[in-house]
Amino acid sequence: MLLYIRRSISLLLASLAALALFGSTASASTASASTNASHRPVTNRDLQPIRVATAKYHNIATALANGYVPFVDINGVSCIAEPGMGGMGVHFVNPALIQDPAIDPRQPEALVYAPGPDGTLRLAALEYLVDKVAWRSTRSTLPFLFPGHPFDETDAPNRYGLAAFYSQHVWAWKRNPAGPLAMWNPNVHC
Repeated sequence: MLLYIRRSISLLLASLAALALFGSTASASTASASTNASHRPVTNRDLQPIRVATAKYHNIATALANGYVPFVDINGVSCIAEPGMGGMGVHFVNPALIQDPAIDPRQPEALVYAPGPDGTLRLAALEYLVDKVAWRSTRSTLPFLFPGHPFDETDAPNRYGLAAFYSQHVWAWKRNPAGPLAMWNPNVHC
């Protein structure tokens, strides 16, 4: 089942790229990677609307009912970590949202749950994803949620088995000493 989900997401991302090449337009915030004039730290006030919109996903049953499904990497690993960097946690992705290259802070493409000491999953972060080819087909700038903070870029091939994509983690629910937009959180352990 999880392998099927991963393959489905890969196909969805490829379809998204093809649609974008044939004139699909999508709205989202953009910023030049070289223009950080409005670069400022992301504050709790910035995160508050995102927290309000995603609080319901503390309950995994609600996430599942809203179309989010568990995701594993190409090796079948569900809890994503990087030695020396920290972890992300367990991702639940929404394939319908991944199809749409629009970036909506209230609707993250992925929910990230950190395992507690007893193994209980707790909502820790949100992840916003957009297919790189689809994005670049209509824009020359990088996507962002917060001015001056462009998304991270992940090329293909990658451990997720996905086409190249842009992503932004937002640690709205678990403190991250590396920063609220860092990819890895040293406080998350798989």
